[in-house]
Amino acid sequence: MVLPVIILILGICLQAVSALGTQLSNASLARQAAHELARGVDSALVTRALHAANSKVLFSQSVESDVICVTLQQNVGPGPLEWIVPEIRVRECVLDAH
Repeated sequence: MVLPVIILILGICLQAVSALGTQLSNASLARQAAHELARGVDSALVTRALHAANSKVLFSQSVESDVICVTLQQNVGPGPLEWIVPEIRVRECVLDAH
């Protein structure tokens, strides 16, 4: 009776470590994309570069006065953590260089 619970908890922990790594790399990608967009790089090029780095990520951008924000979303994938946290979302904003 206890063994399935231990396996479930271990699965959640392992998937949480993987999700944390994904969140950190997506935060870095979002920050880099926001900097590129602030410098005036075409958004199609930025989108292609993001999908080359991580093909599972959904990209969106917004401009709020003089700030450019990039949001990246990605599902955590199948597993027990999906019941608790179904997606990873990061948002990075930088000042527009124009």
